[in-house]
Amino acid sequence: MQKKFLGSILSILIICCFSLVAKSDHHEEESIYTQLGGTYNIALTVDWLVDNIYVNRALNKNPALKAVHDAAYTKPGFKVMLTNWVVARTGGPKIYQPDEFGRGKNMKDSHPHLNITDREFDIIMIECLETFYQFDVPDHLIKLIMADLQSFRNVIVTKPTKGYKSPYNSPYNGLK
Repeated sequence: MQKKFLGSILSILIICCFSLVAKSDHHEEESIYTQLGGTYNIALTVDWLVDNIYVNRALNKNPALKAVHDAAYTKPGFKVMLTNWVVARTGGPKIYQPDEFGRGKNMKDSHPHLNITDREFDIIMIECLETFYQFDVPDHLIKLIMADLQSFRNVIVTKPTKGYKSPYNSPYNGLK
């Protein structure tokens, strides 16, 4: 009887150990989209981020950015497009698509008219980082997302500052 009981306990412990290993392996295989909690959580953070970017005084010194930010009627649509981009970029459904109005372009084609400088790009990176902290995004995801955002610097910055050294330059590790 004792052997059966110990055998049962041992079997349960082995199954539990394999379940924990499988669960931790599964966590590593989950997309960033899934780890962030999906579209609704991403939309919530994008809403917060865009609201803060639109009122950022340093960004609004750029007349092109200020013009966009002052056109309040475009803000809800921008939030939708940015949410769709983040969802697709982090491994969720591919819902970021160009539309017949010229929105939804790639990053290179959608930013030249904004005359974004290296400093302004860094300000946006800081706003992103503050948003991630506000919503308690885990550090390992912040690292991946920030590296991915950094990879767009060369296509979004259309007015590079000669000799500017960003404190955020780091090798791109890509999103998984």
